[in-house]
Amino acid sequence: MDDFYRQLTGFTDISQIAEARFYRPVPDDWYVSVVDVRGSTQAIEAGNYRDVNFVGAAAITAHLHRVAPNLPFTFGGDGAVVLVKASMRQATLAVLQSLCYHARESFGLELHAGLVPVKTLRAMGKDLQIAKYLTGDNIIQAMLKGGGSTLAESLVKNHPEYRCEPHPVLSKTDIFAGLSCRWQPIPSAKGVTLSLLIQPHNEADDSVLVKVIRNLEQILGGSFAAANPVRMADARYHSFLHNLKRQLNVSDIRWDSRFFRTLYELLLTAPLFNLKCFRFIPGVQNYFDKIPLHCDFKKYDDTLRMVLDCSPSESQAIEGYLQAEQQAGTIRFGIHVSDAAQMTCYVESMCDGGHLHFIDGSDGGYALAAKQLKGSLSSL
Repeated sequence: MDDFYRQLTGFTDISQIAEARFYRPVPDDWYVSVVDVRGSTQAIEAGNYRDVNFVGAAAITAHLHRVAPNLPFTFGGDGAVVLVKASMRQATLAVLQSLCYHARESFGLELHAGLVPVKTLRAMGKDLQIAKYLTGDNIIQAMLKGGGSTLAESLVKNHPEYRCEPHPVLSKTDIFAGLSCRWQPIPSAKGVTLSLLIQPHNEADDSVLVKVIRNLEQILGGSFAAANPVRMADARYHSFLHNLKRQLNVSDIRWDSRFFRTLYELLLTAPLFNLKCFRFIPGVQNYFDKIPLHCDFKKYDDTLRMVLDCSPSESQAIEGYLQAEQQAGTIRFGIHVSDAAQMTCYVESMCDGGHLHFIDGSDGGYALAAKQLKGSLSSL
């Protein structure tokens, strides 16, 4: 990415997530690339939430792999938003067209995908500002505010002129390269995995989210770190056969060196992680230990999104607090309760900063929380 994004001053305290001083306007000549799984709620209710998550994560990783590394993005469970420069427009369209095609062919999922110019969003009365949340170990998460991201998603979902048509410009292997879903859902250590979506009633009032975040942190014992849903001590790797079946589903089968390299990797990693053999390999041990720090379990893109590991009493306290705030007219929220977190992984390397892990609640997480959020918006 160019100097604009690299030179932004980041923040490290999650309570600063909405503070205006860290945000800068996205340049007018950039585009918002939007991907949304159509009918995601129905697909999840049919038991296909892992596929929905996988395609939502692929919307990000295909951009990073085929357009440019280090692009700003946000993951929403059943879709994603990625920011690209004008010079990347054609490469981005190729990714979107190909992703639409392969999502339908491999998973039976239809997508809404397209590009919206940032200047169009501003002409419609919404801004798009960006900040960087620094979580350590070279991990940077983009945070978006101003209403532009939400408007871009709405335009792509509801107006065909902003969407692209499915077409296999790029191969299935190219689109899903580096992306894997090899870990079983990670059970909650405390008993409850909460997926939360929170929107301030007045998007211009930064103090609302600051207050909400601090109160949530207090309920959780003073630190969100203790609520990270990724506890690798409880994580279990899928079997070789399970992972091979999924790999074949997202790859063009060719009996070449790349196929045999992948086969070798699958044969190696199943016992490596399930039998804890990685403890004898320092580089892999470091990768395993650092996975929780490379997870996006809290973020902001006009909506505060969190997946939290809670005790039943903490879960009840959080829901009660959010209901009180909603009744007071300060926020709208959606919540989904499950007992595990779903992790989809993008691994370029096992070095710090070389892997990303997209987190959602199991059994639907963000998508089902969004259904409740929409219901609260409709009642208003």
